[in-house]
Amino acid sequence: MGEIINKVKSLDVITIDVKNFYVLGKREQFNLSDYLEDGILIEKNFRKKLMDFNWSIYKGVYVNVFIEKNQIIPSWAFLLLSHYLSKYSKDHVIGDARSLEEKLYNISLNNLDISNYKDKKVIIKGCSDIPYIEYVYSELTRRLSKHVLSLMYGEPCSRVPIFKKRLK
Repeated sequence: MGEIINKVKSLDVITIDVKNFYVLGKREQFNLSDYLEDGILIEKNFRKKLMDFNWSIYKGVYVNVFIEKNQIIPSWAFLLLSHYLSKYSKDHVIGDARSLEEKLYNISLNNLDISNYKDKKVIIKGCSDIPYIEYVYSELTRRLSKHVLSLMYGEPCSRVPIFKKRLK
């Protein structure tokens, strides 16, 4: 019997683990609907409620601001709310939890040095338990497609080819 060769170990590929793009930190939600009166924003009362609110509970936290119902909110209210959140939160968005995660993923993905993958074979690792993983897969593919030689999904031992550039 001959020597056992680990072909997977000898592959010339770079594996990217999508969980590395998940930004750690506590997430909270701010329900703007709680600051309306019968679904109506009354400016004087709204400003007072925001001024009296203990914003320090959002210190070092990622926050998404949402509205429970389809209500009309004047644009300046979001600016005022953002002003208060900016003093304490690590970051925030006006939108749902997915919007917050996508923003954080983009910040993380913007730190990816694409030049490290130029003309390389790349595997985007599968099976991670981060939220909204499809977004990370899509963004990584979009960002890498113009630069890598080939892109695969999964694990080195069981990869699924996504594309391979034709050599000229």
